[in-house]
Amino acid sequence: MNRTWLLPLFLLGLAGATDLATPAETVRARLAEAGLEVGFDRAAAAGLVREARGAFAVLRPALTPGAAPVEAALTRAERAALAGNEPALAQARAQAWTALLAGAHRQLEASVQAGSADEARDWLAVREFRVASSLTRLGADATEAVEALGRGQLSPADALKAVRADVLDGYQSRLNDALRELGRSQALGFRTLAAEQKSLASGYFALLAPAHTEQRGAAQTGRLQAALNGLPATLPQVQALLEGFRAAPLSERERNARSAQLLRFLSLVPVEYGRGVKVDAGRALVTQEVEVNEARTFLAGAVTAFADLAPLLPDQAQSRDLGAGLTALSAALSAPQMAKVVLAPSDLERQVGALTTQARAAVPAEWQKTNAGADLDVVRTQLDAVVAAAQAGDWAAAETARLDAYSLLESGTEARIAVFNPDLKVELESLLWNGTKPRGLAALIRDRAAEGDFRATRAELQRTLAQVARILGTEVAPASIATNAGIIVFREGLEAVLILAALMGSLRKGHLVRLRRPMWLGAAGAGVATVATWLVMQRTLSLLGRYGEKLEAVVSLVAIAVLLLIMNWFFHQVYWTDRMASFQKHKHELTHGGPALRAQWWGLAVLGFTSIYREGFETVLFLQSLVLQAGPGAVLSGTALGLGAVLGVGALVFRWQARLPMKKLLVWTGMLICAVLGVMVGNTVHTLQLVGWLPVHPLPIAFPGWAGLWLGLHATWEGVLLQVLSVAAVIGSFFAAETIKERELARKRKGAALSP
Repeated sequence: MNRTWLLPLFLLGLAGATDLATPAETVRARLAEAGLEVGFDRAAAAGLVREARGAFAVLRPALTPGAAPVEAALTRAERAALAGNEPALAQARAQAWTALLAGAHRQLEASVQAGSADEARDWLAVREFRVASSLTRLGADATEAVEALGRGQLSPADALKAVRADVLDGYQSRLNDALRELGRSQALGFRTLAAEQKSLASGYFALLAPAHTEQRGAAQTGRLQAALNGLPATLPQVQALLEGFRAAPLSERERNARSAQLLRFLSLVPVEYGRGVKVDAGRALVTQEVEVNEARTFLAGAVTAFADLAPLLPDQAQSRDLGAGLTALSAALSAPQMAKVVLAPSDLERQVGALTTQARAAVPAEWQKTNAGADLDVVRTQLDAVVAAAQAGDWAAAETARLDAYSLLESGTEARIAVFNPDLKVELESLLWNGTKPRGLAALIRDRAAEGDFRATRAELQRTLAQVARILGTEVAPASIATNAGIIVFREGLEAVLILAALMGSLRKGHLVRLRRPMWLGAAGAGVATVATWLVMQRTLSLLGRYGEKLEAVVSLVAIAVLLLIMNWFFHQVYWTDRMASFQKHKHELTHGGPALRAQWWGLAVLGFTSIYREGFETVLFLQSLVLQAGPGAVLSGTALGLGAVLGVGALVFRWQARLPMKKLLVWTGMLICAVLGVMVGNTVHTLQLVGWLPVHPLPIAFPGWAGLWLGLHATWEGVLLQVLSVAAVIGSFFAAETIKERELARKRKGAALSP
């Protein structure tokens, strides 16, 4: 794209034609001013529209061919201004603005696809965000993606995906806002505002239409567009057609964060409301308006989080009921309604309790996993509210927000961080109270300090909270999880291959070959049953997902116990020799015992099934602990690699009759499993300490972050010692087994030498 259009933009700023940052903002500002002026001076309003046209002239060359809709809308706006037609002017200015956004978005995507970060930065400035509040932040993912593109750290394709997700999220939020405002304006008889919101809704949807067509098809998009053209009469139809649609799907992390915010913000509504409303002589009265406003803010945060989740919820009927309940509660807490009727705190608590129950039923359990980050998100928003209130000079609100942040930290996070890093706890308290370098928030509020001081302390708190999140987090590196999963699958699969090879080794000649088929079918059935077991376990764990770290701790303990037991059996040959002897005996009975043909067929099929399914069941059990740590994605990728290696070994053994060093392979993979066991023990001990089931005694040294991610090494005596003991137990078991074996061989040799 030709960047010479930036020169007129610079000259426009020098000439003083606008005091806004970009021509796009100038267009919007002049059109808004025209809407205010048209009722007093039509000529002046038309002049403002012409000024908007002049500002747009700077952008026109770069927007071609997307400039035509903007020009047409500006022409209609000037005509409406001269006629004094306020609704028509409102409609035209909304059309001009959304057409300008659409043109800028096309240029933004083209710049990103071309790998031009400089041009993308320019066009990224011409966008809209979702409406911000003290509990929400402006999306920065698109900006970060463009900067990463400029540094060569992100490919154009990946950058485009991130830009689309962030920008379209903002436009979908604006579309929902326009539809809500349209319904409200229509009900109140505000014709001009309703006309503007109708055009805004149509314009925002035009930006989302490609994503809608991709997900729903052109026919459905056409029906929705026709319904939008019929607004406001077709508002219910539009809302029904948009149900379940989300232009930029939430990532798993964002989805879980929204779920946590919905439940957490709801729980804080009655707390704040109870501080601001008292019951006197049976009548509820507002005693502290600032606390009631905090309750409204948290409720608005819950509504916003729910709006993002609503299209994704599996039961849309439950979603609609929950949305209606949140809307009704918002109306009951609105200032006009509370001027008439003030809810008693107990009544509000019952309503919020019912909504929370609905939310827990509507939101899938696996989205509700508890995590340390959920409370920290609320703390960060409250700290932002402290700074915002200080900027506005509302010191009472600033102190309330500070106390809310501190009480939330004190109720759980601070107690947990104290056992892992006492110095960090002291630093956190200092920043929230009366510290000196930098000064604590309590001291800043008491002294009515300058805005810069608040920002300095807030920045330091941001850094400290990031450290808290890293310490409390039980996240692991996805590559580490995938590697461990692959090792487990390969080790157990190798054992399954060896079992089948041993069982079928004597069924290669003559009439015995036919007996291999039922064993193959049984083995295939075991594979299907293993997949079914995986699905059942995943479903079961998802139903228990809200127990979060406690569930992870229990499952990890079971997996570690079974893994230790199996490795001990294997080293002492009880597990392996006895199992193989049992399988071989059963096979001999079926192939030489002369049973009926049908019974023989079924018996061999069952033998094939049981010999393989046991390995599959053990594998699924081991993998569940890894799933709870990093999610199924990383585990399944490692499983695929391990399974591919097993199939390769199986092909060598069965198809090409390769003689592989199976015993050595089992020993080598056993050593790898020993390393996996050490990592599992370290992470499990850390989780047990987080939930308070194990004491914590910090080491005098600190480990780097990668040690926890890859090796499960956390700087506590309990974690390191139990890791060492578990690995030592396995290694000791191996050498003990070897010693016993040597003694047995020596005894047999001695006995043979003494025999005549």
